[in-house]
Parts: sequence; C-alpha cells; structure tokens
Amino acid sequence: MLSRFIEYSSKEKLFGKDSRVLLAVSGGIDSMVMAWLFRESGTKHAIAHCNFSLRGKESDGDEEFVASWAASNDIHFYSTRFDTLGYAATRKISVQMAARELRYDWFSSLVLNEGFDAVAIAHNLNDNVETFLINLLRGTGLSGLTGMKQHAGDVIRPLLFASRDEIAAFAEEKKIEYREDSSNLQLKYTRNRIRHKVMPEMEKVNPGVLGAITDTMSHLESSSEIVDVYISKLGMELFRLKDDEAEADIKSLLSLTPDTPHIYELFRRYGISPKQTTEVIALMRSDTGKYMYTSTHRLLNDRGKIIITPRTIEAPAEYLFSSVDEMRISGLFSDLRITGPSDESLPISPLIASLDLDQVDFPVTVRHWEPGDRFMPLGMQQMKKISDFLIDLKVPVSEKEKVLLLLSGRRVMWVMGYRIDDRFRITDQTDRILILTL
Repeated sequence: MLSRFIEYSSKEKLFGKDSRVLLAVSGGIDSMVMAWLFRESGTKHAIAHCNFSLRGKESDGDEEFVASWAASNDIHFYSTRFDTLGYAATRKISVQMAARELRYDWFSSLVLNEGFDAVAIAHNLNDNVETFLINLLRGTGLSGLTGMKQHAGDVIRPLLFASRDEIAAFAEEKKIEYREDSSNLQLKYTRNRIRHKVMPEMEKVNPGVLGAITDTMSHLESSSEIVDVYISKLGMELFRLKDDEAEADIKSLLSLTPDTPHIYELFRRYGISPKQTTEVIALMRSDTGKYMYTSTHRLLNDRGKIIITPRTIEAPAEYLFSSVDEMRISGLFSDLRITGPSDESLPISPLIASLDLDQVDFPVTVRHWEPGDRFMPLGMQQMKKISDFLIDLKVPVSEKEKVLLLLSGRRVMWVMGYRIDDRFRITDQTDRILILTL
C-alpha cells in the first residue's frame, strides 16, 4: 500500500519531496490510513480536524482521538468547531452541503495563511464510483460523469487508487486505529443508500464493477477534454466579452445542431444546469426583454442578442427619505445642494436634476420604474408612460430595468439620469432650488 501510495502520488504529481501538505483527518478509517501513509512516506505534513457538532459526544470523541494521535506522532494539529445546523438554516441548504462549505473554506484559509502546498482529502475508489452514480441519478452533463479529480486547485486525493476493502485490509494488517462514524450507516443519506444497497447488487451482476465504472469514467474524461477544446474554440467565435459581461447573437446560437448539447456546453460556464438548457433555448426564441437566472448569471434576450451579466446582491427595492439630510447621506447622489434663484444658469445634464424644492412633499421615494408609471417630461404639457419615454430614447432593455424614479408622493419628479418632470421645473416663482447630481 505504501509503495502504491508513493507511486500514485508521483505519477499524478500530487506533491513533491519538499511539499508541505495539510491532511484532512476525521478519525475514520480512510483518513487515518492516509495519515499513516504520509507519516511513513516522510512527507512534511500537518493534520486538520473539523468538529461539526452534529453527533454530540461522538463528535467530541473524534476530535480528541485525532488530537491524541497527532500529539503521539509529534504532528502539528489544527482543529475547529462549526455550528453546522445554524449555518445550514441561515443559508437554507442541506446539512451535508453546509458541512462541505464550512470545511473547504476552513481548509483553504489554512492552506493560504499557514503556507501549505495542498490539502489532502482521503476519498477512495469507492467514493469516486458512488459520486459517479449520484451524478448519474441526478442528471448531469458529461463533466459530471468524470468522477473526482486527483488534483483540483488546492485539493489532492492521494487515495483514489485504493478500494475501501483494500484500505480496511491494510488498516487491519498494520493495526491502524480509527473511529467509526455512526452516520455512515444511516440510509437517509443518498450516498449511504448507494453504498449499502445499490453497490452490493451491482457487484452481484459484475464483481468487477468498481474497475468497470472507473474505466468508464476515464473514457468519459478523455471525451470531456475533447469537447472542452471544441466548445472553448466555438465560444470564442460566438461570444463577445466586455468587462464582466458577455453577449452572443441568438440566430448564430440557434443554428447549432444538435442544439441542446451545444447550448448546455456553451452556457455551462454561466451556471446553467442540464435541466435549464431547454429554458435557455426557449428564452432565445421568446420576445425581447425576457430574461432568466442561472445559479451565477442572468441571461437577457435583447433585440436578437443574449446578454449575460453576473448575478449581484439585490439592491433595496425602495428608498424612503423624510428629509433632504437623509437624501444627502444616502450615498445615492454624488452631490446634493440647495440654492436660491440667481443670474447664473443652472447646470444642464441628464445626470443633474434642478427641482423646485417648494413643490416637493416629503417623504420622498426612490424606486425602480414599474409598468403604468407616468410623468410629464420637461417641456411637455401632457402625461407620458415612462415605458414609452424610454422606448423613444431607444434605451436598451439591459439598461431600462436599472432606471430609477424620484417621487414626491405618487408624482414622479425625475426619471433619474434622463429627464425631470415639468411640474417640478424652476420658474420665476421658485424660491428654493434642489440640485441633485448622480
């Protein structure tokens, strides 16, 4: 096992003789065997343990066990405790996903701050096959069927060459102590159900199922690499990038055949799931102005193009100000001042509004425009729908939805960045002028 471990790590270039590796050790059989192998190989390393506070005294016992083993072997030990249930509730995610996010964030911080070259995770061959089956059952693209990577960013997996049975036999031979995690037997978890129910049945059909699926993953990974090269080249031809946005011609995208796999692979980098592929195609065939969200981006149909922008933290839907002072400190305006009539001409710019302050009733509201909103554009004597006003100005759809209104009660004072309402213009009777600059 030790020679295979060293050979595999060298072949996959997981770490070198001068590397310093952080080992993620839970206390279970896989991670304890990994810790033993690193110790015997002479590779510089330290141990990190996460207490997820999910199994009470059992979790605390795991932490004490790993700490004791590290101390007895004179290995530097890091540990932390998480409120996993609280984190999961706050983020509205599963406990398993919460534990994953918490541990990998902590490992990354240790690698960065403590000068490690990588963090080693004790996933084995069975774990890899189980992940393949989980992704297969959920529905995934080609990349989801290629299994775990031996080396992904800061993470290395130096036990992917060994099966669970081989690891168990080795632990027994070398009398390596470990802790049993009772949650590994609970069938409510998908992975455990596959491990204890599905895999034994598959082994009855083919005793070499681990090797067969591993070979299949290897073939799929090679195919995935070929597809990635093709899609990367095609993406450079079809997508135009500008800062953090991208756009592509809808007609060109819809001409690709077969459309579904092309669209999925091209938009996968923008966070779409396999099930969203049909939604993207439907969006491209819909009317201008329609949009959808992926996990990371927004896709907008805008006059024959798909405009792709990153999802951002939503701004407040509405601001309410009870005084000019509140408007001044809000950060919405780069400048705000009150002045009186003078012989000097007022600034002329769509980014500056000069309003008759005596016509303004507080509280004042700033919000996004809505269908049905109307105002009286400066210089006109009749009301006009803001939607029509923006169409007349040929404002792109992507910019339209960002337009804000400044309102006094229900009356629009300013389509911000475009034009003020004629009812709030400066006249000979104006005593106080409110000047706002975006």
